Amino acid sequence: MRVGVRMISGPDTERVRLDEILKSLFNVSKKVLIQMMNSLFEENYDTDNAEVTFENNEFISDEYDIIRGDLFLKVVSKEKPCHYHIELQTKNDSTMVLRMFEYGFCKAKELAKYDKTNEMVIYIPKQRVIFIEENNSIENELKMRLVFPDGQEIIYIVPVVKYWKYDSKNIINNRMYPLLPLQIFKLRYKMAGIERRGVNTKPELEKALLEAKEIAEGVAKESKVLYDQGEINGDDLHRILLAIANLFEYLNDKYGKYDKLNEEVFKMTKTLYDHVVEKRALEKGKLEGKLEGKLEGKMEGKMEGKMEGKIEGKIEGKIEGKIEVAKNLILLGLDKEEIVKVTGLPKEDIEKLFN
Repeated sequence: MRVGVRMISGPDTERVRLDEILKSLFNVSKKVLIQMMNSLFEENYDTDNAEVTFENNEFISDEYDIIRGDLFLKVVSKEKPCHYHIELQTKNDSTMVLRMFEYGFCKAKELAKYDKTNEMVIYIPKQRVIFIEENNSIENELKMRLVFPDGQEIIYIVPVVKYWKYDSKNIINNRMYPLLPLQIFKLRYKMAGIERRGVNTKPELEKALLEAKEIAEGVAKESKVLYDQGEINGDDLHRILLAIANLFEYLNDKYGKYDKLNEEVFKMTKTLYDHVVEKRALEKGKLEGKLEGKLEGKMEGKMEGKMEGKIEGKIEGKIEGKIEVAKNLILLGLDKEEIVKVTGLPKEDIEKLFN
């Protein structure tokens, strides 16, 4: 996306809000992120030995505009780095191939270096576009022919992922767990079509939103099963549930504005996560109690070990408890300032939970 310096309001506010929700899907654990990368790019990285990092996604054009891509990552395996670029696209766009080339070239310039013969080499990252909404005009690849003055031609190709063809079972089988919440968003196209008709649309939109709510509940429960099976960790589940609630709220605010439905979805996601919080707190308490009691007792005597173990346990338990409370408040839709007041945690710690 290309961004100038201007105030954001109206439809632009909605677009920015949606962009932030979509990008948040990738803030998951290394294991889950690499598994998704393996599937999207047909790679075979070992989740234990590969390292993945997020890279800069903003570039300055010659006109001093900001060119911002969605997601750039670097995966290092066996000391060899490989760069990737992913764009999430809600609608078809005839200029998409040009934009992908621009994003890729900007990143290539950033990575450019000279080889042993003093010849500059630029590296275009491996790229994918994920189209969320159904559109039969979208091909399996974006293609563009580059023709140089000497007649040399290069075919530039970007593979496309047609997300609308995936149901939740396909997503799970392909281990693309961060993309599960997008199942809800597939209904946006249907809702937009109903709204465009403009006559007696309220009952149909309400029916579509109830369908979205049902999908949200199903995907949330499937995510909880993944957690129970050890496929995702507690923080992954929290981010997925938060994305589910936020995407449903986005659709409801845009096409229905039924506050009760938002509350029901947030309550549902909170209930699922509460079980995780209880389980983690219980396991953490038992483990810390045993370790602290034994180690401190051996190091400084049984009595001193017990006293310090209790004190440190209480302090750590309080901090951990406040963090879990903060996560639940995020699910309930409270803003950062409110959560700081309720929990007493530093604002920078709260901001980390939103990312």
